[in-house]
Amino acid sequence: MASLRVYLGLTSLFLMAFLFFMVMLMPASVITSAWPAEKIPPPDLYGLWWNGQGQAQWEGQSMDVSWRLDWRGLTPGLQLSLKSGQVSATGWAGADWGDWELAQWQVSIPVNLLNSLFPRGKADGRLDIGLSRLALAGSEIRAVDATLNYGGGTVDMGPGMARDVPPIQGVLAMQDGIPMLSVTGPDKQSLAKANLKGKTLTVEIFRALPLLLEMSEGGNASDVVFSTHQDLPVSAQSG
Repeated sequence: MASLRVYLGLTSLFLMAFLFFMVMLMPASVITSAWPAEKIPPPDLYGLWWNGQGQAQWEGQSMDVSWRLDWRGLTPGLQLSLKSGQVSATGWAGADWGDWELAQWQVSIPVNLLNSLFPRGKADGRLDIGLSRLALAGSEIRAVDATLNYGGGTVDMGPGMARDVPPIQGVLAMQDGIPMLSVTGPDKQSLAKANLKGKTLTVEIFRALPLLLEMSEGGNASDVVFSTHQDLPVSAQSG
């Protein structure tokens, strides 16, 4: 009887070890088996499902991607690296029962890729984003801490309206439970502010910004010259 228990124990241990190694050695290509190819071309992946790399297509552009399984405490996640042309992004992303968290992201984007968002003008230079943390509970922002740095360049608002712009910085952080963005110029003057209350995004532009762009003469740099409100699909608080 004792020998039977030993035999069953060893058999169970062998089966568990076999299944463990089968799962751990599963190739990354299994991810593409259920890929909706009619919407997005399936990526070309190699390596293992928990530690691999490959190439993908996004908006007609080729993108290199790599990932590695990385648990942080009890939260499962991936250490990711994405690169497409002059765009690069690295950082950690994890999820825990529907709650998402991003941490230690470094993103670098050529500003000219964002020109389509501003039909009345265009700019060059680079935008570097350092996202220390973003925590989401569903569509609700629970925490955010990030910096934005524009290294300077040329902004062209039309014929004869090209201007050299010095470096500009931005800080995004929670204040009293509300995400707030503050954008400042080279001498720390306030250029713009934004906040998200509930699902309403409020943006204010101060006269210091058109003064910096040489589009205004005189006036108080702290005056609000433009403001807008926009509803977003995310919120900063419940309800």
